[in-house]
Amino acid sequence: MSKFHKTISRRDFMKGLGLAGAGLGAAAATTPVFHDLDEFVSSEANSTKDQPWYVKHREHFDPTITVDWDIFDRYDGYQHKGVYEGPPDAPFTSWGNRLQTRMSGEEQKKRILAAKKERFPGWDGGLHGRGDQRADALFYAVTQPFPGSGEEGHGLFQPYPDQPGKFYARWGLYGPPHDSAPPDGSVPKWEGTPEDNFLMLRAAAKYFGAGGVGALNLADPKCKKLIYKKAQPMTLGKGTYSEIGGPGMIDAKFYPKVPDHAVPINFKEADYSYYNDAEWVIPTKCESIFTFTLPQPQELNKRTGGIAGAGSYTVYKDFARVGTLVQMFIKNLGYHALYWPIGWGPGGCFTTFDGQGEQGRTGAAIHWKFGSSQRGSERVVTDLPIAPTPPIDAGMFEFCKTCHICRDVCVSGGVHQEDEPTWDSGNWWNVQGYLGYRTDWSGCHNQCGMCQSSCPFTYLGLENASLVHKIVKGVVANTTVFNSFFTNMEKALGYGDLTMENSNWWKEEGPIYGFDPGT
Repeated sequence: MSKFHKTISRRDFMKGLGLAGAGLGAAAATTPVFHDLDEFVSSEANSTKDQPWYVKHREHFDPTITVDWDIFDRYDGYQHKGVYEGPPDAPFTSWGNRLQTRMSGEEQKKRILAAKKERFPGWDGGLHGRGDQRADALFYAVTQPFPGSGEEGHGLFQPYPDQPGKFYARWGLYGPPHDSAPPDGSVPKWEGTPEDNFLMLRAAAKYFGAGGVGALNLADPKCKKLIYKKAQPMTLGKGTYSEIGGPGMIDAKFYPKVPDHAVPINFKEADYSYYNDAEWVIPTKCESIFTFTLPQPQELNKRTGGIAGAGSYTVYKDFARVGTLVQMFIKNLGYHALYWPIGWGPGGCFTTFDGQGEQGRTGAAIHWKFGSSQRGSERVVTDLPIAPTPPIDAGMFEFCKTCHICRDVCVSGGVHQEDEPTWDSGNWWNVQGYLGYRTDWSGCHNQCGMCQSSCPFTYLGLENASLVHKIVKGVVANTTVFNSFFTNMEKALGYGDLTMENSNWWKEEGPIYGFDPGT
């Protein structure tokens, strides 16, 4: 039998990690029996859900965070933006002024840049705090409109007014009108089981560019609690529909002007979704939410605060592209598809409840495959029957209790400081009613990203780099015994080491879209 360093057999090694018939108590009782590492590595028991065996499924709406459903309730959408723009009674005359105030946070920017220079001696932030001219050029290339996306074009997305670098789906909530899918309901409905429909959407979404996918049952009262109480105009952009104009724009009678104030989101029996100055309506027949995430370029993200900004912002424009393609795919199947990237509710909670990830120390979700280097979850509300995907347990929420790497590298001190999760962060903009990690986003700056880049799970996702990574994930998912050891190994091996050194990146031939295909 083959040996590791001629001292221990592969089977004995598996037993020691709790991955064979005898092992670490409960871990051995819940883990498949593998006879050797070859059998272990080739196992993919959850292939229909595109997840490996160690990602365990939980009951619907029972994630690894503890939720008190008597307290947990619909979140005022304003609070989501309030962390940046101030409390509701802040003395601003319009939401546009709030955005401008947030974008111009010069004092905060100076503080963050000073902390980076202290951490990375000799680094020059350049004109805009990103590095040399190449870094600025890369950033603005992905944050500025390109042909077909401006006010006079026919593109699928365009930049938010007054928000450099942010994009929305050009055709917004309903999607572009098209002869192949008229709004009169004349397209015959695709007939498929909810399970087959999920697999169909997963195939289409990944073809369009999605990384991970999930689904939730909006008919469940618990799921409705994930939807914002109110729709906020700043999540769509002022005059998103009727005020912009230009060739190819839609008839205002079908796509009225976006309200300039917050209005309630209501569930009502209706043939179509609609909005006006009094409310936004989701038809009760729309009982499914399809979600997707996009991975970020790992090597770009490690260069935190420099060219990493381009790695983050490029995902936002891709959201609009992928989301609109998913929306049009569903519409051409004869169903409604309401795509509103951040308007339906907080993204992290959808990822946590739909099984794409678990909440991590940063307060955001850690994807089971992509780690913290992902963004989403984007949400498409539809009446296409879709089988919901359950929450998961891959040991990541528990791992964060002993791993403090993201907390230690955070220059603003905003990442959850205590070892254990808490019910209340003390911040008025946080959702109440769950025991989880709470981050003070008010100090977070959009030229940072250190917490995402340093997360061990971001680089454990590079499964083609080492066989050991997959073993580590399996162990973490089944026992907490080795968590501190793996954290120390992460620090020693330096997979998530941050750098401001960009010169090598410009000389290397990277993977397509900057993302490692081995993940």
